[in-house]
Amino acid sequence: MRTSLPAILAFILLGGYQTLPAQEEARAKVAPPAPLEDRLQAIERQMRDTEEEQRRLVEENKGLDTKRPEPASPGKKEKEPIAFAPYGFIEMIGWANDSLFVGNDLPLYVSDRGQSTTGVTAKGSRLGTKILFPRLEAVTLTATLEIDFVANMADTGYAESYPGIRLRHALMDLSKTWGDSTLGFKAGQTWATALPNVWPALINPACGWGIGNLWQRMPLAEIYFTQRFAETFAFTAQIAAARAMTGASANRNSFLEVNIDAGDASHIPQLHGQLSLSGRFSDIDLLFAVGGVWGRENYKGGVYLNKKDIRYTGGMADVGLVVSSLKLSHQYAEVAGKFFWGQNLDTFGVFGGSIITEDIDATTRRVTGSQRALGWWAQLTMKPLKELALHVGYSSEDPDEKQSGAAPLYFNNDALWVSAFYTFFERLTLGFQWIQMQTHDIKLAGVAERRSMTGNTIMGNVKLTF
Repeated sequence: MRTSLPAILAFILLGGYQTLPAQEEARAKVAPPAPLEDRLQAIERQMRDTEEEQRRLVEENKGLDTKRPEPASPGKKEKEPIAFAPYGFIEMIGWANDSLFVGNDLPLYVSDRGQSTTGVTAKGSRLGTKILFPRLEAVTLTATLEIDFVANMADTGYAESYPGIRLRHALMDLSKTWGDSTLGFKAGQTWATALPNVWPALINPACGWGIGNLWQRMPLAEIYFTQRFAETFAFTAQIAAARAMTGASANRNSFLEVNIDAGDASHIPQLHGQLSLSGRFSDIDLLFAVGGVWGRENYKGGVYLNKKDIRYTGGMADVGLVVSSLKLSHQYAEVAGKFFWGQNLDTFGVFGGSIITEDIDATTRRVTGSQRALGWWAQLTMKPLKELALHVGYSSEDPDEKQSGAAPLYFNNDALWVSAFYTFFERLTLGFQWIQMQTHDIKLAGVAERRSMTGNTIMGNVKLTF
């Protein structure tokens, strides 16, 4: 039976018209990209699941087929011995502060109510790669290498045109999975094992040092064990030995540490541990974690810290930390927070908690103990649109000023923030935030009495993720 040409054209046009709504619907369902850390964790989970499925199939087919395998077809490609999954972002940050903060693009505490600052920077831009080994089937072996440009040449201040490259992560990860159990080993520099990776939604390169959030990247060796159960839940235990650096070495503005570090001199690594539970129920993602740190700093031989003209001497100072974190995420909302308590925590960014000293003379101080401090932050997130996230949070850091011999930098440091992020084209994100910070009873150089000050900062960013 013949069909006329007009009829054929009408049929094609009608079919194309009917597919347009389906295409528009599929396009509308594309979700904006997840945060960079979440996407990296998703890549790692996908790798583990793929390796686990391959091992399961090998086990099921053992002994079932004894025939010699047929050679691969000429057109079939073998797996590459090594593969790279690059990632990162280019980011411009701008800020306007009505007070002088310690850390302009990273507000830590208010230091001068009579000054104001503005500025922009792009040196927080980041570049990294996951390194994979697809041919390995008996174990899973991966590596991570990541850098940014938030570093400075020695004694040059905070130059924008000549920043040094900062090593963020240099990590290898070897693991073996049996059914629902995974045993693994990590070695290199990465996030401190004791600190859960839960972050406030803030625009700055450190995510909240000084306002209740602890973090640090450290050279460490870690053993971890994960047990999956109830299909969607997993329990993980981690223990690690990390370099026992002090806060002075973590914040030193120099490439070379010509003085002895009190942590290294202790000859004992910091011991880190964490227990965490993650899973999904009723469309809610759960993460609950508790961690801890124990370490020592040795001042017996005399140590010069950031102030190179003052010598610190005495005995051993203990480092201790207990931290807990909770995160509940839904498609439209999220609740997250972190709480910590410990002593001598300047390594992890607590400016109100370090060592306790007494003056011997103008150039020497005796170390007599470790300053205690506690802190917390909590944040509520609303996601009315797939591309839009709105956040409001509050934080506090409270050193123990009543502790014998203690003289913390400030007695309390609180912050309230509101931030919003909108993603265009799945890759380009615009952000805005306002922070009001109150630093109570701060100890200022050359001022006899303590003062309390409040400062405001407005920040914005544009970020292209790849």
